[in-house]
Amino acid sequence: MDRRLRLLQLDEADATPLYVQLARKLTSAIESGQWLAGEALPSERTLVETLGISRVTARNAMQVLDDQGAIRRTRGAGTFIAPKFEQRLSRLDNFSEMVRPHGLTPVSELIASARRLATDAERTALALGDGDEVIVVTRLRKADDMVISRDSSVLPASVLPAAERIGESLYAYLDRIDKPVLRALQHFRATVADAELAMQLDVPVGEPLLLVSRLGFTHNDVPVESTQTWCINDYYDFVIELRR
Repeated sequence: MDRRLRLLQLDEADATPLYVQLARKLTSAIESGQWLAGEALPSERTLVETLGISRVTARNAMQVLDDQGAIRRTRGAGTFIAPKFEQRLSRLDNFSEMVRPHGLTPVSELIASARRLATDAERTALALGDGDEVIVVTRLRKADDMVISRDSSVLPASVLPAAERIGESLYAYLDRIDKPVLRALQHFRATVADAELAMQLDVPVGEPLLLVSRLGFTHNDVPVESTQTWCINDYYDFVIELRR
């Protein structure tokens, strides 16, 4: 028997419901690093056969972890530990800086790009003139092969002539051309996945998401990028320190 499974043995003499005991033991094992982000948890069948519990007990324990956002279920593939990416709101970390400390590889998959005239709202946000063009870049953001968010970034065409120049990191590209994002304004609001987002993020239609809107400024407080990010809630932990 896997050593990790032995640690999940339940105490039937304990008055605590068995599914609660199992959920707590699994949570403790995850928090202590016995199962790592992205790793598959034992199946319900394995838990049933190994621990001598009912399928209802195993299913209810997994549901507790699912409700806590500790696991991610993928149809036909299994149940996996959901990484939690802590983003401190006092820092301007980019996506790669958020993912790499967890031992995961950040991946940006370009799914759409377009060059067009800026809208009225984009001209106002990015301080553009009539007739100025923008590049709109839409990417899926992944940690290894796990999709965790979708970005839609709008930049002046004078800053980004073509989407292909970005590579893996938009902020690294802006650093290279000496237009780093030095300050940003962010807004957060709740939203839900429509049919397109649900397909791209592999979540059900109507799944609650967090929409983060960011306006980034470079030297001399010039606006340089406007980005909207639709985040799968299970993966994100936004932290801000408050003092009195």
